[in-house]
Amino acid sequence: MHSDHALFKKALSMQSQLSEWRRYLHRYPELSFREKKTSDFVQRELEKIPGMEIFSGQQETGMETGVVGRLRKGEGPVTALRADMDALPIEEENQIYYKSEHHGVMHACGHDAHTTMLLGAAHLLADDEHVNGTIKFIFQPAEEMTNEEGLSGAPYMIQHGILDDVSIAFALHMDPEYTPGTVRLHAGASMANVDTFEAKIKGTGGHGAYPHLGTDPVWMLSFVIQAIQGICSRRTSPLVPAVISIGEVKAGSSTNVIPDHVTVQGTMRSYDKDTRRHLETELQQAFSIAESMGGSYELNIEKGEPALYNHPEAVKILAKTINEIFPDFSVRNEPYGLGGEDFGYMADTIPAAMLFLGAGFSEKENRGLHMPRFDIQEEMLPAGASLLAGAALHYLRNA
Repeated sequence: MHSDHALFKKALSMQSQLSEWRRYLHRYPELSFREKKTSDFVQRELEKIPGMEIFSGQQETGMETGVVGRLRKGEGPVTALRADMDALPIEEENQIYYKSEHHGVMHACGHDAHTTMLLGAAHLLADDEHVNGTIKFIFQPAEEMTNEEGLSGAPYMIQHGILDDVSIAFALHMDPEYTPGTVRLHAGASMANVDTFEAKIKGTGGHGAYPHLGTDPVWMLSFVIQAIQGICSRRTSPLVPAVISIGEVKAGSSTNVIPDHVTVQGTMRSYDKDTRRHLETELQQAFSIAESMGGSYELNIEKGEPALYNHPEAVKILAKTINEIFPDFSVRNEPYGLGGEDFGYMADTIPAAMLFLGAGFSEKENRGLHMPRFDIQEEMLPAGASLLAGAALHYLRNA
């Protein structure tokens, strides 16, 4: 990777520091809503930056482990850069000296790198004489999981007012599907609405030798599953991105007893609001099949994060930034898939955009997002830091 841009050269001089930060965070991952040591680490590093105002905790950010740095340099507008900090409940299989020391917890989605690159961008912007305006550095907890209220971290920070004075926001995500030198950047819906469902099909159950004397919810489920699988393949336009997946089925506890109920859990993914409503309606109809077979059902649908909508103006700024700093990068104009991203809440509130930065290995087995051998090529840490800083600078120069 080569660039003569001054911002990248400055970031490149920080390579050893960036790697040190990332490896520390990787070694000590913390789950959603529990990022206490990660939050403390971020605060300590921000305190080293001259002129940085730091806000943390429930009262100041809306999240107990939230951290926001604010850099004011001039009378220009306010922009925000965001990184997520939480890890996943996955046992790491990488054989590296900085392997996770927390059993069953791993940075398998690159949030350690996101946090590192945002810290790097904060240093770059603090040292830059061309900043005219305010930059907020949002270190967000709980991107991966929701709490008992069904909310992840972004909604709490938004409700607290973190974005009230912000005109535009930027973020990036590690991309294991592409090697360094490739970026995915797409305007419009780029990641999915994420809804989860839990259902119970109820019958009478009975003895396994006499199924005709009762009603069998497992038998009913076999027809319901066929109907569910047909929603996207036969009841939804093939031109519309949509998927429904069943992730858990539970029934019974004995070989010779027909259970009186079966529970099912799964997820629905879509890109637009109409399709989101359509999938919900179709799911209700699929489960209603149980009623025609002598059973009943209960269905609960929990709405998760909205689709990530990349605002065209924010995308244009990121595209110009990429071209200025890394003119040789390959920029792929394609959606990022049907995964979820709670940065979608921020992009639903103000103009915003997220890019996917290629950092994967040519050997991809078990190295995808949320997999036990996920890892990144650390040469991309300075690139990510300079792209985040560059996007903020580009906006503040031209707003």
